[in-house]
Amino acid sequence: MTPQPRDESHALTLPAVAALILSMGLVGVSFGASAPLVASILEERGFSEYYTGGVSAALSLAIALLSPLAGRWVARSGARRIAVAGIILQGVCFSALGLALAVHEDLLFPVRFLLGLAACMTFVAAETALLRGVPAYTRGRAMAAYGTVLGLGYGGGVLASGPAYEWLGLVCFALVGIIAIVMTPVCLWGMKSLPRPDPARSRQRDGGRLVWRVAALGIFGAVLFGVLDNGMTGVYPVEGQRLGFSRVEALNIVGVMLIASVLIQPFCGMIADRIGAKRVLAALGVIGLAASLATGWIAWTGVGFTATLVGFFFIGLAGGGAYPVCLKILGDRVPSESLPAANAAFSAAYGWASLTGPLLGAALIDAAGLLGLLGWALPGLSAAIFLVMIPLLILDRRWKRLPPTAGT
Repeated sequence: MTPQPRDESHALTLPAVAALILSMGLVGVSFGASAPLVASILEERGFSEYYTGGVSAALSLAIALLSPLAGRWVARSGARRIAVAGIILQGVCFSALGLALAVHEDLLFPVRFLLGLAACMTFVAAETALLRGVPAYTRGRAMAAYGTVLGLGYGGGVLASGPAYEWLGLVCFALVGIIAIVMTPVCLWGMKSLPRPDPARSRQRDGGRLVWRVAALGIFGAVLFGVLDNGMTGVYPVEGQRLGFSRVEALNIVGVMLIASVLIQPFCGMIADRIGAKRVLAALGVIGLAASLATGWIAWTGVGFTATLVGFFFIGLAGGGAYPVCLKILGDRVPSESLPAANAAFSAAYGWASLTGPLLGAALIDAAGLLGLLGWALPGLSAAIFLVMIPLLILDRRWKRLPPTAGT
């Protein structure tokens, strides 16, 4: 598949690239600081794993349902307006999480839903602008930088959330709101060079046709990342604490996994630019499957905290490395006018994976506890997702042989 030229390349100045990537850093901080900490607080208050999974899933439901709408907003209003609106809403909703926990836990559901709307606005806007404006020969590295900042924000949010809560209590949720207030004018200035939407072309871009067989392998990265990002991190503190780990230890496992997913991304992006994205993706699938199976056995047999931490580190390496590689595949294959639809599909796939991930994780924790297999629940879910990558790579090879109009 020949990489598509991007007619907006001239528009991506360095401040624009920095602002777009920085906006995703806030999303990462918001996700990482909220899901595991809220799960841990609810576990301490005696709520079931299904209630906790439902709270985590509310954000994902919003992303799954509203991403197509965000794609239309980006096509009609431009990436700058939608990205900045997402930043503001992100700060407001994160601060409201602390209020919900103070007043009534059921308020977490609508607040998390609105947090998901804010996230998908920023996701779709930033990814569309970057994939349009970055040349093919550096696309892997550019998306690795994007994913690295997202992952650093996520992992940093996880690791900081425990100490911040111990120090400030529920007031700690206001910190992300303060960050958003500071970031808003900075991103407005940085993104000022982004092209304004052309009214004559907005309808055409809004209806850009997406060839699903071409985009399927790229969109799979959103499924994988969604399961690791929300499905595992949002529920693993429950399994970890039931295995005998403290809250801090369980949060540290999640944080280390996410930090590992950040460390590998620049390397995978660089290698994908040089030897091809599919080869890198196949290697990551094998590593991820092996690490998941090994971690499940380690946790189940009670080898200890350190060994479990190392196992999740390698799961994070494989999952995080796949994220920029799959985005590169999407950018290489999808024409410019279809990118809002493609990135909306990518975001929606992430949402659906994040939605089902916490619920599946909760069910697997329950089943593993009844069957005496506690420790296998979340690593088993990870193994199943990595296993799907193998037939998908084979199918992608077959689909590429089909005529361009087939399977649209």
